Amino acid sequence: MKSLENYAGMRVLIVDDEEDMCTLLKRLFEKAGLNVSIALEGETALDLYRQNPPDVVLLDVLMPGMDGREVLLRMRRINHDIPIMFMTALAGVPGAVEAMKAGAFDYIAKPFETDEMLRFISRALDERLMRRKYKPRKITKTGVPQQDILEAMGTSDVIMELMDTVKRIAATKYDVLITGEPGTGKALVARCLHDASNRFNKPFVTVACNVTPDETMEIEVFGYDPEASPTEKGSRRGKWELAHGGTLFFDEVSELPMSLQPRIVHSLQSQTVSRLGSDEETRVKTRVIAATSKDLQDMIELKQFRADLYYRLNEYSLHVPALRERKTDIPYLATRFIQAFNKDMNKSIHGFTPKALDKMLAFNWPGNVSQLRSVVRRAVLFAEEFITTDHLDLELDVERRSRAQVDIAGIDESDVEKGVSLKAYMRKHTAQIERQIMLETLKRTGWNKAKAARILKIDYKTMQTKVKEYKLMDPQI
Repeated sequence: MKSLENYAGMRVLIVDDEEDMCTLLKRLFEKAGLNVSIALEGETALDLYRQNPPDVVLLDVLMPGMDGREVLLRMRRINHDIPIMFMTALAGVPGAVEAMKAGAFDYIAKPFETDEMLRFISRALDERLMRRKYKPRKITKTGVPQQDILEAMGTSDVIMELMDTVKRIAATKYDVLITGEPGTGKALVARCLHDASNRFNKPFVTVACNVTPDETMEIEVFGYDPEASPTEKGSRRGKWELAHGGTLFFDEVSELPMSLQPRIVHSLQSQTVSRLGSDEETRVKTRVIAATSKDLQDMIELKQFRADLYYRLNEYSLHVPALRERKTDIPYLATRFIQAFNKDMNKSIHGFTPKALDKMLAFNWPGNVSQLRSVVRRAVLFAEEFITTDHLDLELDVERRSRAQVDIAGIDESDVEKGVSLKAYMRKHTAQIERQIMLETLKRTGWNKAKAARILKIDYKTMQTKVKEYKLMDPQI
């Protein structure tokens, strides 16, 4: 049985005209350490709601007199921050759907198992705790909101601790190294460090080390003098100069060319920069923040990153936890993504079914928040009113990754005998993976090539060409 010890003392209001149901739930919740109030009809429920606001309301939909939907609407006018959960024997029919549209946080179908109810109520209590922590954005003395991380990343204990650390470090002059897996939000943390510091009204300049070509990186960072580049007119300030007084952010610093790293070290130590082709040094007061998804100490051992640069950047380090380490943030983040994609796609998806949410909570999210965002986006595209387990492409993501790993046992012996090159193997398997992904996408869109092209972010002409090349045919035709 699921434990609710983390919610001890929180208040639940049960509203149901079936007295036996109320008594059963009251015993269940009180045994778990919750404080419980009962109302057998709407007016009593509203009085209790006003006099002693609960943390969660468990509300039956079908009641004589004032039904659950009317009670919910009135409660929301009194206090819209309290999660209201529906109980209904009509889950999935229009009446339950309309109830969710009225603003219920979630619903559970009768009859239900004890563990199912405890999981159900714990999600609402998590939401209540989150809303308590997540207060309206406040402006600090530095003039920037202090809730940016909470708004974008959630309110789990590890994120709350990260936010506290960010605020402490922001007030210092330390250069900072941010570590974490791809997709965890390292760039967001870097921006919050800047915004929460006394440099908030100065430039925040990013060097995308994994995007900028090696041959132009030096000019990008340090600028150039006309004598060094005769084809260019006039001098150009590099990003380090442009960040004077503010923050320079090296995103994916592990990708910095080795040839450039000594100059970076010199500028960090001397707090000066010199443009390419010039001996003149310009003093800069710039804070440097770097982020990496790779282990720089491993790279140092492999002589792919300079030790002196690592230790110079690492005056203070921050680690951004992976999503699997803070799964309590998943419902909050997923709901935010639904709201954003509803607006983008002009849809009105009302949320996740309980089974869909359980499936998301059980998944490990190797792609972190970026993967969650992508999965929710696809789900909103295909869903009608609620996102179900059928709309979540978690298994498809796993299949794609597994197919990307070449199965040595599956290589034709004839190819081995012929001495087929590695490049030829790669072409063969890449085509197989591409064909399978396109086939699965076409199936999900009902063989609508235009929609499939939009999902895969390729143009329609390319889609048509690939369909012919791979002989992808709708079986219904």
